[in-house]
Amino acid sequence: MEGSVDANGQLCDNGTDRLIRRMRVGYWTALLVIALMAMVTFVLVDSAISTQRNVSRLVHLAGDQQMLSQRIVLLTNTAKIENSRYRRASSLSHLRDALAAFEQNFATLQSKLARDKASDSVRAIMTAVPHDVTFFTQDLIAKTRAYLAEAGANPQSDVQPLPQLSATAVLAGYAALAEQVAAEAEGGIANTLRLHRIVFMAMMIVLALEAILIFRPILGDVSRKTRELIRARNEMAHMARHDQLTGLLNRKSIEDHVQDLISGDPTEKPFALMHIDIDDFKSINDTYGHAVGDTFLIEIARRVTNGLRGKDAVARYGGDEFVIVLDGVRSRQNARAVAEHVASLLGKPFDLGDITIDPRASIGIALCPEDAVSFDDLMFASDLAMYHAKSEGRGRASAFDPTMKTDYERRLRMGVKPVASPPLAQSA
Repeated sequence: MEGSVDANGQLCDNGTDRLIRRMRVGYWTALLVIALMAMVTFVLVDSAISTQRNVSRLVHLAGDQQMLSQRIVLLTNTAKIENSRYRRASSLSHLRDALAAFEQNFATLQSKLARDKASDSVRAIMTAVPHDVTFFTQDLIAKTRAYLAEAGANPQSDVQPLPQLSATAVLAGYAALAEQVAAEAEGGIANTLRLHRIVFMAMMIVLALEAILIFRPILGDVSRKTRELIRARNEMAHMARHDQLTGLLNRKSIEDHVQDLISGDPTEKPFALMHIDIDDFKSINDTYGHAVGDTFLIEIARRVTNGLRGKDAVARYGGDEFVIVLDGVRSRQNARAVAEHVASLLGKPFDLGDITIDPRASIGIALCPEDAVSFDDLMFASDLAMYHAKSEGRGRASAFDPTMKTDYERRLRMGVKPVASPPLAQSA
């Protein structure tokens, strides 16, 4: 044993003292390291969750701006064609509300981007070509204000509606902004998760060497934050693929699903695409309000989903339009039978509290590969069939027939405005 005698004649075990000091220093060093690791992990996860929340808000704002820009243009067109002075005034009132919300959202978006120090890519989308969201947003606001001023000063005049250019540019710009913000957040979260895993494993090793039970509360907190991050990431992935109101697939998801089916040889994966449009949905919204309209759309989604097979894909394509993809359906007869079944489900009265609605839905059917072998062409064919069903009395189902396209092209040559708009692929 290594030792010495002090001034009072007491034996000092220098080796033991040094060992105790080393143990004490090692213990507190390990404790400090664990505390620092836990703090770093907590900060990383909390920062990722905070970023996720901010991204969700920005994506929501961008989505609201897209919807409001289209609503502004729609209301200007509605006000122009309204014959009733009361209805025209009502449309102008709704237009003012939509413009106020559009301006407020834009101010909030600018504030968030300035506060969160937006990336160069996001700033380019906001201020540079081709999107230049700030310019086109301000341009749409200015033109809408001018429209309202002219319409208010001359209530009987034939005021020209807004040009589609600004609204189209705004729609594309906010879509690009949402996509860029989500992509940057996804990359940042992935890096944060990788770093978090490294720190987490290092902390586990140190915990195995030191008093693990001391740090149990810290581990619980880390695990909880990790679950919150994973849940937030899963929620973001779900939001990106589904419609927030109905829970159905969204437009992008149904396009991807159809592209997967037609990749390779389309004859090996036949399917039918049904385009559903709720007849007179605008009157339901105008009569009972948007809250009842939203509840109505949710019930529509529930009925359609419950009336189909589990492998059939159902999506809300936009507004009161829905798209169904019937996998493995080869014949028009089978597709029409399903469409008529869906139409009968949607034709039953809706009891929404004190309100009873008798809805109708027009359905257009297109088959792949018989009618088309691309998503845009299938939508065009089903759109023609759907408007044909409307012309037959609404609340009906109609399958695409080549004569519908012939009639459409004939109307174009005659200068008659068609009921359906072709995709880019059809314009050649």
